[in-house]
Amino acid sequence: MKRTLMLSLALTPLLLSACGAEEAPSDTNQSESATTDAWQRVEGDEMVSHIHGAGFWQDDERPVIATHAGLMEYREDGWYTLPTNRHDYMGFEVVEDGFYASGHPDRRTDFKNPLGVMHGKNHGAVLESRSLEGEADFHYMSAGYATGTLYVYLEEATSELEPGFYRSIDGGSSFEPMQVQGIEEAQVAGIVADATDAERVFFYGPSGILVSNDSGDSFEPLVEAEQVVTVGADEGQLAYVRQTDGSFEGVRFNLDDESTETFNLPELQADAVPIELAVKEERMLLVTSDNSVYEFTDGEWEMRLNKGELN
Repeated sequence: MKRTLMLSLALTPLLLSACGAEEAPSDTNQSESATTDAWQRVEGDEMVSHIHGAGFWQDDERPVIATHAGLMEYREDGWYTLPTNRHDYMGFEVVEDGFYASGHPDRRTDFKNPLGVMHGKNHGAVLESRSLEGEADFHYMSAGYATGTLYVYLEEATSELEPGFYRSIDGGSSFEPMQVQGIEEAQVAGIVADATDAERVFFYGPSGILVSNDSGDSFEPLVEAEQVVTVGADEGQLAYVRQTDGSFEGVRFNLDDESTETFNLPELQADAVPIELAVKEERMLLVTSDNSVYEFTDGEWEMRLNKGELN
């Protein structure tokens, strides 16, 4: 992420580093009738590590994070985990009909390593392989909340695809290359699909935010001369965190008139860097590099996880 991009991502290990598979206890039952009642409250001294995605569930709007050992959701009395499908999820993103993710499987399941593109339902109790299982681990994957359009960066070649940028309009079952014209001088750290416009996608990084309105074939500057460390998309808006002189500031960007409004961030731990930001109307979920999680609700920030410590 610190060098100029020429049709290949310059990746920052701090944000999304490769992880090994987690040998957590698991159950391969994926019944369509499974519900969130199967979730169990986390007890004891368990630690959360390697958070690679965050969002809010569609129905009950509970915060959810994707971790090295599966999905976790926050309720009023603490964190809960799903005992099934405890995979090392990467590229996790909640969408209208479930979620998309990649990563590495729990070795106690029958999924191949890496996971390729997975589509989850019932809060993760049901998991369907869409493509590239056993071939691709997408660290850089974003899905439009209402559209389900996927935008990805493939780091290593598969049997059919060369490394590069791709899009999928069929939920990850197939991919076609993006032309990505106009990013030659940009420093790109991540990809964000627009929440409601299937043809709009954003790249962000140390040089700002680029936007494409033709499904990633051409890009132009949207936010310039700002060091953007993470971005979240909601209907009609982006929320992002920028870094200035060692400090961080939040910005809401209206996509209709390109107006901006700054917002305060929670008091972050020393040396912690924002790495994930999810936004849903007035609510936000922020994850930092030390595995802390903060929720913005009812007009104020609340810490939900302190450096990965659950108790």
